[in-house]
Amino acid sequence: MSTYANRGMGFEALINYANEQYLAREIANIQKVSTPWKVVRQGSRIVNAFPEGKSTVDYMGDYKGRSICFEAKSTEVETRFPLSNFERHQIDVIRSWRGIAFALLHFENLQETYLLTKEQLLHWWDGQFKDGRKSIPLAWIRENARRIGGPGSSRSVIVLDYLQVVDQVVI
Repeated sequence: MSTYANRGMGFEALINYANEQYLAREIANIQKVSTPWKVVRQGSRIVNAFPEGKSTVDYMGDYKGRSICFEAKSTEVETRFPLSNFERHQIDVIRSWRGIAFALLHFENLQETYLLTKEQLLHWWDGQFKDGRKSIPLAWIRENARRIGGPGSSRSVIVLDYLQVVDQVVI
């Protein structure tokens, strides 16, 4: 059984591997952004650890001479994507980003991954404060977002070729 803290780790591993493949093929340089942690010790023993502050977004880098940032979020919910998976500061970074910005949404149980453009994400995020909808229906995502396929559906053998979709919808 996975804990909330470990949810999405398989998804993140796929993205990290795709980023390694992009770098090795000189397609892009995109890195995972680490959250700084404060470690509390008693002598040599670690007794607690907590984030020192807000992070930015999950990934940043450059692609085709442009800066890129995105959030990668995962859910076990099969009918909708909860907006509560995002933190306000993450949305603020995406909103103010002048380069390429988007979100990757992964439905764990369905094994489906979608790219939500910055505009689509901000539409739903802002809308929750107007009409109260706190999630994005899967039916809407399937109809309006772009699904990211695995090997065989991309230009190469990139494990999760999300940049192919970026080329189609963002650039």
